[in-house]
Amino acid sequence: MSAPHAQRPPRRILLAQTSFLGDVVIATALARRLMEAFPATELHWLVRPDAREIVTPLVGAERVLVYAKRGEDTGLGGISRLASRLAERNFDVGIAVQRSLRTALVLRLARIPVRIGFAKAPGAFLYNRRVAHAGAHARDRLVALASGLGLDVSAPPLPRLEVDAVVATRVTARLAAAGIEENGRLVVLAPGSAWETKRWPPRHFGALAGELLGQGFEYIMVLGSPGDGLLAAAIRAEVPAAAERILDWTGTTTPAELIAVIDRAGLVVANDSAPGHIAGALGTPLVSCFGPTVPEQGFAPLGESVELVGRADLDCRPCSRHGTRVCPIGTHECLEELAVEGVLGSCLRVLSRSGASE
Repeated sequence: MSAPHAQRPPRRILLAQTSFLGDVVIATALARRLMEAFPATELHWLVRPDAREIVTPLVGAERVLVYAKRGEDTGLGGISRLASRLAERNFDVGIAVQRSLRTALVLRLARIPVRIGFAKAPGAFLYNRRVAHAGAHARDRLVALASGLGLDVSAPPLPRLEVDAVVATRVTARLAAAGIEENGRLVVLAPGSAWETKRWPPRHFGALAGELLGQGFEYIMVLGSPGDGLLAAAIRAEVPAAAERILDWTGTTTPAELIAVIDRAGLVVANDSAPGHIAGALGTPLVSCFGPTVPEQGFAPLGESVELVGRADLDCRPCSRHGTRVCPIGTHECLEELAVEGVLGSCLRVLSRSGASE
């Protein structure tokens, strides 16, 4: 990258991150760094429709733009229409948070004068300030984009989310209707993932649920997409004597409600997936199970109360960057043999460190 750029604070910055929910959560660290440096600047987000509710509490609904790249904004026509919408807002700076030719093209067509992106991204030639894609964690790599505005990025902040107050009230009422009061001790389990090989088996989640109920937690909440209902049923089947204390909310929460429930929880146990990133960014104690992926790839949840678990004794790990549909060697040993006792131990440690077990 060229030397830092001294300039007046921008009036209006656009962060373009239209990837998965977990990636959007990580990008909130970059947003924090920008707002620390430019508190009077308007920060806007460009996200996928499902991520709108994640960033709205951070900046307000009027500063969130949606790119439905697999819906109404598909194709070149969609890119052109989106660029026109962006141009109307007269952004001073556009930051491409992901390495996407499509995003780079949108920022250029929107005639944003300062366009910042990664130096070796497919659309790098469309940026006029380029930053090296380097750092141990994705958080570090994304925060480095702020150096395109001359900012110090040597101490990147953690990702942070905020809870929508109206949504929190609605979730509190729904929890109370289920018998979970304000002081109820709640564990959230998130057994799903977009990739089958990243899922710790539901029988293990079920066994862990039984152990945690025995540790004094009152309720277990299973969260996930509509397709995770079968996983929730399998978890409940493992603890028949306490099935009424294991609630299945899969497919029934919006992203904002998911955030509000996780914020209320005393503990979250998740796979390498978005709910883990959300828990970390809220400060909720988290244990995240890793199988085909490993934290060293740089996409693990971050937070003060996070513990990551996985088999360190397998030469086949990692087998992919994002997970796969089927285990390449047919064993899925990385998660099939990830012992419940070890995950429980991690839960008790992270609770002890956070003070949540008191």
